[in-house]
Amino acid sequence: MTNNNIPQILITPLKPALIDGVAQKLPVLVRVQAPDAGPAAAAPRKPYHLSLVIDRSGSMSGEPLMQAARCARHIIDRLDPTDVASLVVFDDKVKTLVPAKPVGNRSALHAALAQIRSGGSTELCGGWKAGVASLLDTAPEAALARVILLSDGNANTGETLEPAEIAAFCAQTAEKGVTTSTYGLGRDFNEDLMVEMGRRGGGNHYYGYTAADLFEPFAEEFDFISSLYARQVRLALSASNGVGIRLLNDYVVDEREGFPLIRLPDVPYGAEAWVLLELEIPAALALESGNVLLQAGVTASTPDGLPIAMADATLVSKVLSPQAWDALLADPLVVTRLTELEAGKFLAEARAAAECGDWETIHKMIAEGRKRFADHPWVMEVLDVIAELASEMDTARFRKEAMYSSRRMAARVSAKEELNFDMATEAAAPSFLRRKRAQGKAQFEQRPEEDRK
Repeated sequence: MTNNNIPQILITPLKPALIDGVAQKLPVLVRVQAPDAGPAAAAPRKPYHLSLVIDRSGSMSGEPLMQAARCARHIIDRLDPTDVASLVVFDDKVKTLVPAKPVGNRSALHAALAQIRSGGSTELCGGWKAGVASLLDTAPEAALARVILLSDGNANTGETLEPAEIAAFCAQTAEKGVTTSTYGLGRDFNEDLMVEMGRRGGGNHYYGYTAADLFEPFAEEFDFISSLYARQVRLALSASNGVGIRLLNDYVVDEREGFPLIRLPDVPYGAEAWVLLELEIPAALALESGNVLLQAGVTASTPDGLPIAMADATLVSKVLSPQAWDALLADPLVVTRLTELEAGKFLAEARAAAECGDWETIHKMIAEGRKRFADHPWVMEVLDVIAELASEMDTARFRKEAMYSSRRMAARVSAKEELNFDMATEAAAPSFLRRKRAQGKAQFEQRPEEDRK
């Protein structure tokens, strides 16, 4: 039973029983829920510490750089005077325009943004490192310390490390308290690098096909940060002897004394993080009801660093005859989440085909996908976008949209009662809970105030 006023862990199997005497695999959904927003959400908090790191290389000249500055200004204008911000720009050189300090009346940040001009190559890693350095010493004092990196290109000067090496730096920095969110712009940025930096860095990853498309994810990022309930969320799992646990999502997993410790996304008020598991259950554990198959515990902290207490959850076996088991209905939310993970893998396979220029295979896959996912409205909307890009045979855009949509389906926070959401009314949901049909295009028309006049 969902209680909207307390944090909790919910475990839901695909079907609430095992088949008597049979070795079997059981899909299980584990949900980590934050309470709904209440008075505590509006209570005074520790400051946010943010570093805005903006690519000003030559390819950003004109409209892209102007829109990047507008997006940064939107975040700056929503910070409290006591929040801390720094501003770093990079081309072939890295320059800290504003060191980390309380934003105050924002005049220094506004003036620096107005003076940004485009330059040469892309020293991406150096720019990111400068943003991290501006926050690292004071990270323990912050409700959240985060680098927000925007680039339209590849790391082509300075430290041109492999994406995995840079992502590993992001992971190490996240352990020290500074997380990373990335924003890719256009068709030429390295999406493998930008996605892994956000994924391993404990933040988010977004992209926009045009500079104007970036405002929506920037607004989403700040809405997410300002609604945070739980950070450093770790899901610990243990199972009965003989029961195997396989994680179906693509989350980072630490092995702790033989038991998986899954790093979940930060969770805002009114939302949940979720994982899908597959339990491999031997026949000996399916002979009688009452066996504890799975136990789940969570450690997390508030943005102010206080520990969050959640009661452990357990899954206890119930055993039925094959005939009685067949008559059980599958849980609709588990089915939906399984479908999303399947669709995410489908998109990853389509992306691999696009890298080989195999558009004939992609068109066949899309036709098959329309049949496989006909009962899932969000997946069908995503397929419409993918089909349009396939018809244009635009490899760069197809690769990016397939990758970001695949990641969104496999690792996201969602509304606690998402099955009751109608896709037609998605715009009424908090921005970080919306299921966009195209990750790289603005859908909900959030723009800076001056653009609406």
